[in-house]
Amino acid sequence: MELLGKLAVVTGASSGIGAATAVAIAAAGAEVILVARTPGPLTKTAELIRSRGGQAHALPADLTSYSEVEDLADQVLGDIGVPDIIVNNAGAGRFLFLDETDPEEAVQMMAAPYFAAFFVSRAFVTPMIARGSGNILQINTPAATVPWPGAVGYASARYAVRGFTESLRQDLRGTGVRVSSVTPAKVDTPYFDRNPGAEDRIPRIEKLLGTMTPEQVADVVVSAIRHDADDVHAPWRWAALHPIARAIPRPFHWLAWHTGTKHPRTVAGAA
Repeated sequence: MELLGKLAVVTGASSGIGAATAVAIAAAGAEVILVARTPGPLTKTAELIRSRGGQAHALPADLTSYSEVEDLADQVLGDIGVPDIIVNNAGAGRFLFLDETDPEEAVQMMAAPYFAAFFVSRAFVTPMIARGSGNILQINTPAATVPWPGAVGYASARYAVRGFTESLRQDLRGTGVRVSSVTPAKVDTPYFDRNPGAEDRIPRIEKLLGTMTPEQVADVVVSAIRHDADDVHAPWRWAALHPIARAIPRPFHWLAWHTGTKHPRTVAGAA
């Protein structure tokens, strides 16, 4: 899909991957609707886009609330138009063992990214189907393929996003609306500043995959949309390893456990 003249909704657009993706899509010629809960940073990103000659709208919303998503969709469809592109990037969640995770926090971790992606896609999919074109793209993480210890709620939510992506693709096959995903390796974002200690729980083996900047991920997203790609993994090392990890997961799961953070009650010599 060529982005020039298209309308894109980007969620989680106040910082990190979402903000960089909104800027990159606008630079490619699309009109961009930026959505996140925090108005201040969202407005700054929209102003940056407009200062560079792009078209941007900052629309704050809590995407874990379907009533707020409905209000958002009514405003977009009524005042701006039917999106050509949806980038579901909203997500949160700390890296915690199960017995460290408060049940309420577990619900929040599932709400964003999974329910946020479900709700936003649900709110816009009917007019996209009626038009017969569009692309709904999810941003995911390697935890959706290779979970590591000490991040059970986080990884489970990303598995849910992967299942949603694959299931929605089956739903929309033949309608003209594409469903795709971009899964980068570790990304240098404010997430690690907001979650002290999270970086220490990433398995050491993942360092082999490299670290990306939000801008590099945004470039991958733009390329995936332009080339009608289904599922893109980056950088190249992760792209090469991903199909093997899907085909024979046990060695990768063992490596993630062996090089990751062990539960404090792990028995010596366990494997």
